[in-house]
Amino acid sequence: MPVTMEDVRRLLDADEVDYAAGALAFGRDALPYLESFAKGPDVMLASKSVYLASLIGGEGSGPILSAAAESPQPAIRVAAASGLRNLAEPPVGLVAETVADKLLEDADVGVRKVALASAAGLGTAEMTAKVRLAAERDPEPVLRDLATRLTDGAG
Repeated sequence: MPVTMEDVRRLLDADEVDYAAGALAFGRDALPYLESFAKGPDVMLASKSVYLASLIGGEGSGPILSAAAESPQPAIRVAAASGLRNLAEPPVGLVAETVADKLLEDADVGVRKVALASAAGLGTAEMTAKVRLAAERDPEPVLRDLATRLTDGAG
């Protein structure tokens, strides 16, 4: 049975979204709807859409997270930061690193915090180096401490 926009919307409108079940049930067929929701005015729907897209993965999910990383809404950027760790597999692994670069430099402390955890979770040498750099240079002492713990394996 084909996936409809209404099906995807119904899943995302739930108070507690079962993202794993949604990703499995809808798959890549949901990505065009998720992209539309992610660009829409409803911040909650947009942020949920971004995270679900990250779980679905594949080439279509990378642009959704990349656009979300540029959103003026911190909640949407946090969703992109949270979803980064789900994009570790090729072909979107490089997208994850590019998006992480943006989000690790974000002006919002909350976005940077989630981006640090996701970047560390990617486990690549490049991301580990970026988290170590944040441990030295982030303007927030709390985030420097977090980055240190993440690179020491205690985060």
